[in-house]
Amino acid sequence: MAQLVLALHSFDDSASSPSYRSLLAYHYAQAAVASGHRIDMVFFYQSAVRFGADDCTHPLTDKWLELSASHNIPLVLCTTVAETEYGLNETRICSGFHHGGLTEFAQATALADQVVQF
Repeated sequence: MAQLVLALHSFDDSASSPSYRSLLAYHYAQAAVASGHRIDMVFFYQSAVRFGADDCTHPLTDKWLELSASHNIPLVLCTTVAETEYGLNETRICSGFHHGGLTEFAQATALADQVVQF
């Protein structure tokens, strides 16, 4: 089975975005692990880093955390975006997410069979 890396770029807030890419990404991840594939990382970039905020109440945050815990999937927030755009330093992120950079993302993608971007 395939080794996958997922990159999520959007935080779908119904008040500001008609897109449902974050939900699609989550369902894709569920289907991938159910099919026997391994997800080596979910990388949250751009506005998607908001899923990792300690005060985030988006229902998908809990779902990502459950999927991560069940299948040992690292949930990585882009450090630069999280800190500079949203003020999410290490003390303001939800337990279960961690900071990482584009270097960590690049290393994971180099080892992956497929990278899927949402």
